[in-house]
Amino acid sequence: MEWITGTRRRAIAVAASMLLEATAAGYAHAQQAAQPANDTQKNSKAEKKTESKTDSTLPVINVNAGADDDGIVGLVARRSASGTKTDTPLNEIPQTINVVTAAQIEQTGAASINDALRYIPGFSSYGSEVRSDWYSVLRGFTPSVFVNGLQVPSTLNLASWRVDPYMIDSISVLRGPTSVLYGQGDPGAIVDVQSKLANGERIRELQVQVGDYARKQVAVDIGDKIDQDGTLSYRFVGLGRDGNSLTGPHAEQRVAFSPSIRWQPDASTSLTAAVTYLQDWGDASNNFLPAQGTILPNPNGKISENLYTGDPTFSHYRKKQWSAGYQFEHKFDPVWTFRQNTRLMHLSLDQGQVFGGGLDSADPSQQTLLRYAGLYQLNYSRFDIDNQAQAKFNSGPFEHTVLVGAEYNRQSTTDSEWMTTGTSLNMYNPVYVPITNDMLTGPDAFPRTYTKTTLNMFGLYAQDQIKWRRWALTFGGRQDWSNTKQNDIAGGTQFQQDDHAFSGRVGLVYLGDYGLSPYVSYSTSFNPIIGVKLANGGLAAPSKGRQIEAGLRWQPAGKNLMLNGALYQIYQTNVQTPDPLDPTGSLSVQSGEVRSRGVEFSAVGNLSREFSIISAYVYQDVKNTKANDASLGKWPVDIPRPRQMASLWGDWTWRTGALAGFGAGAGIRYQSGAAGASDNSLYVPSYTVFDAGIHYDLPNWRLTLNATNLFNRTYVSGCQSENTCFYGNQRTLVASAKYNW
Repeated sequence: MEWITGTRRRAIAVAASMLLEATAAGYAHAQQAAQPANDTQKNSKAEKKTESKTDSTLPVINVNAGADDDGIVGLVARRSASGTKTDTPLNEIPQTINVVTAAQIEQTGAASINDALRYIPGFSSYGSEVRSDWYSVLRGFTPSVFVNGLQVPSTLNLASWRVDPYMIDSISVLRGPTSVLYGQGDPGAIVDVQSKLANGERIRELQVQVGDYARKQVAVDIGDKIDQDGTLSYRFVGLGRDGNSLTGPHAEQRVAFSPSIRWQPDASTSLTAAVTYLQDWGDASNNFLPAQGTILPNPNGKISENLYTGDPTFSHYRKKQWSAGYQFEHKFDPVWTFRQNTRLMHLSLDQGQVFGGGLDSADPSQQTLLRYAGLYQLNYSRFDIDNQAQAKFNSGPFEHTVLVGAEYNRQSTTDSEWMTTGTSLNMYNPVYVPITNDMLTGPDAFPRTYTKTTLNMFGLYAQDQIKWRRWALTFGGRQDWSNTKQNDIAGGTQFQQDDHAFSGRVGLVYLGDYGLSPYVSYSTSFNPIIGVKLANGGLAAPSKGRQIEAGLRWQPAGKNLMLNGALYQIYQTNVQTPDPLDPTGSLSVQSGEVRSRGVEFSAVGNLSREFSIISAYVYQDVKNTKANDASLGKWPVDIPRPRQMASLWGDWTWRTGALAGFGAGAGIRYQSGAAGASDNSLYVPSYTVFDAGIHYDLPNWRLTLNATNLFNRTYVSGCQSENTCFYGNQRTLVASAKYNW
């Protein structure tokens, strides 16, 4: 394989030479620039330290992903490392970035990452359950998920990596293509979860929750310095939960914990090591239902949203996941800083699932659901290491923050699946005929899936952030190489696939008066298409994405408030579509294209000392602009993409008087109608749901009660086909008591 073209080789060499020359020239100015830079850093650290509870004599060190110095005050974050991999003010990042803080997660009563994202622009999904957050689409494409700056294993949706919201410090959503920093992925966005880690602060917190569906949860967050001067500190976050599935007879249970330790021998060095563990037990809560009886008429009436389509004895869900890693940072001098972020992850799943496959054609009364049964045994292992060298210096009137990095990741997957046609179920008078393991190998069984896949990826990237007066220019490039090997044990075949791609970004921000920061950017992405055989006999090339975006941020002076508006257009090319010359439908060509464009608005923060808001609106147009089948010119429907979405959450908290410490919040979420089925022959109606919450702060105590879908609105969240429609989540009530000492 030709790993890199001569043109790209020369381009990278020239870019590297320019960066080295700029660094060498800037180093001569380092001592002159270091003093004002250090003063600025000291002032920032001092402000952060004043807000913090810690009495450590050591300054807070920013470890990769900005978890310790994110500038968060309540609902508003003013800094992030997710947009540049350097600690950067949000108003200097030339792409839209939304930060969901721990305060927002608590205030809106989010019980999952899916819930935490429901008040940001353009996030829609089928709903959430114990198996998955059903990560939806942002800007028309499925986002990649990261934790503390490193990607989690790429899995089937039913086996997705989970992080409990109690263990989250914040969530950053960087919109648009992000391959220049993070490698492979679709061009919509990344979701980067920042976990609670040891930070030298004294933390003593115990939380108890109860709710409907017999929910019971106990959680604890404890941290402190180990020695007197704070060189060593620790933190332990853990929880246990028990409850019932949203539908069906099975329990939903979770155990999760994460201990971490930080070693900070001086102000220039920090090492934070963390281990996580999570185990879930449950069953599939989301049903695969036919359109007739959900969004279309059925002579027998509406199908109940409480219908359980599984099997009480066969269905089960058992998932274990763990990770171990560290974040290291060392500052050599006022110019150079080195960071290394490393993690090993493993996830195993054992699931027996019974799900709907549409109306049974043998029953003309439209009462009977055809069902399929499957046994899924999946194992994922992933290793990531990201090395970064950062140089901050002045070159004449220009301030540079140069970042160069080398990243390697390896993922191995074992996928073992058995499927069969199960027993049918009367949806209006269900009688559950048992499904047994013998049926998985019987005459109605499908061929077994048994594959082992290994993906290795290596990337080199460089970025320069240049500030001059009121202008902030960011540009960078990245070259990635990937190698995939798959052994189809059941089919007796093997294949190997090599891919490479170059991605880049350039963006410009103007830091104007009155807190206004207009920006414009262009960025690209790539995503390997694994194991797809093309009509010409070759393997599919990576899909490519490109975006142009223009936006405006506003941070009103003296207010803890952030507003953002953006226009964008994204094209994804090299999309696989069926080969029109292949009557079997088993071969593909890469002539497809998807276009996504839209406008987004968001506002988050305090309008007054008592009143805060979280609001969002998006208008989007997502279409298959090139295709070889009935999906041409239609909206993709693998996950719902409504044309309009709007949300508003408001909270009033009394600060003085007899009601001091008491607060109440209410939210409204609207989603317009969406297309269903690949030819858009189905229409999924619009819906509006309401949320609410009350809270009361006492000395050492915080009491809350949150309701999601307050009026228990029954609605269909999306349809992939005439046989696959989903009801949205029903009302949930959760009461919480948190004690700090």
